[in-house]
Amino acid sequence: MTKNILCFGDSNTWGLNPTTGKRFDENTRWTSLLNKKLGVGFNVIEAGQPNRTLVHNPPFDGVLSGISYLKPYLDKHELDFIIIVLGTNDLKKRFNLTPSSIADGLNNLISLTHSHYEQSNTLKAPKIIIVSPPKIRITEQYSCIYEGADIKSVILGNIFKHVAVNNKCEFIDLSTINLCDGDGIHFGPNEHLAISCKIATVIYDLFDN
Repeated sequence: MTKNILCFGDSNTWGLNPTTGKRFDENTRWTSLLNKKLGVGFNVIEAGQPNRTLVHNPPFDGVLSGISYLKPYLDKHELDFIIIVLGTNDLKKRFNLTPSSIADGLNNLISLTHSHYEQSNTLKAPKIIIVSPPKIRITEQYSCIYEGADIKSVILGNIFKHVAVNNKCEFIDLSTINLCDGDGIHFGPNEHLAISCKIATVIYDLFDN
């Protein structure tokens, strides 16, 4: 049977090109590359949304919090894996959130996901993979919006790891993938490729075990 993998994240999961502001094509964004690497027997569901958060709903952008948008995917698809890649937008200065508060949002999202499957008599709970936000590099373009986020993003990755362990989720650390070019927030083509390789390896290892 085909294994369904839900990639649930923000603009970096959607595939925003930091140079053009448009979306990378299916030969570049990590979700599409992941599907190609996994090959036959896997179906990657791309569920990225720019500005999606774990805690607050961004002003002017409607209801974009993760909790509001994850459940419809759980209802629609029989999933084998859920890959959660969120937290970067919560680091924006206007939200004034601590890394611990953002991690609480992640913990809440995981708890609600577990509850969803515990209440179902027919659905098997998927494995959850938590991917840490990248280590942000402050550039002139986002210096006001993400002031202080470069320090918080490092702390956040460490706390996310604890949240993953406590909830018996897999964890992938993106802090080793440097955002060398572009705006310091969004992945470039090289980063998308590296991320697809990392995640594919974890999924293969889970099947081997």
